[in-house]
Amino acid sequence: MNNQLLTNKNALVFGAKGALGVQVSKALKMQGATIYMSDINVNGIAEESALGQVRKLDTLDEAAVLEYFDWFKKENVNVDIVINLSASNPAEYNHGKPAMEVSLEQFMIPLKSTTACQFLTAKAAYSIMSKQGQGVIIFITSTLAKVGSPWSPALTASHAATEGLLKSLANEWGPEGVRVIGVRTEAMPDSPTIDYTFTTMGLNMGISRDEMQQFIVENKTAMKKLPSTENTANVVVLAASELASYMTGTVINQSVGHILE
Repeated sequence: MNNQLLTNKNALVFGAKGALGVQVSKALKMQGATIYMSDINVNGIAEESALGQVRKLDTLDEAAVLEYFDWFKKENVNVDIVINLSASNPAEYNHGKPAMEVSLEQFMIPLKSTTACQFLTAKAAYSIMSKQGQGVIIFITSTLAKVGSPWSPALTASHAATEGLLKSLANEWGPEGVRVIGVRTEAMPDSPTIDYTFTTMGLNMGISRDEMQQFIVENKTAMKKLPSTENTANVVVLAASELASYMTGTVINQSVGHILE
């Protein structure tokens, strides 16, 4: 997809070194956006990538986030698109394991690293976008927010909370031209998180990682396939573009028919 839908737009991508972060950055750039990438897993202050410079930033450090956005204010650079793809290692919160094996401390990890950090970058973006009178903040969730999958209490709670948060912010910030929209995706097999998930959940069922993937495809999706990170990145482009300019407070359902609504 290369239609220059985002020409003259500035897009901030947080968590830009992850599997989805790379694809989203690439897709936004291909559509004409100027991308500003950051990630916590950066050596030094910044490092170069095939798509450009990636700055080091911990999106759970509110002071660092505000300082990052202050540069755009001082340089009078518009902030048109913000997407935060920060996340933590699923092994840290026993994702794919029975709920009884998840401690309270583990349960809270994605609520911070996947939901709370999106709140911080959204607030910082709003302080600029509201003065511009326009902008779009995109949240990423998954089918876990709706289906109540077993063996995933922490991430399920986090994604459901994220979807509730985006509705609240969209309602509050809409009058000032700030859109808040989500993309809810089915499992993306080419991401390390889903590779880990299929392996771990497969163990619960006594099947292999590939058999677990096939079980999801055959029994959970109407279209009998799963999206790639590139597929999801293309939906992010749609959400960011003027094609979706009248969409806010909603979630684009890219679940290949796992969620039917």
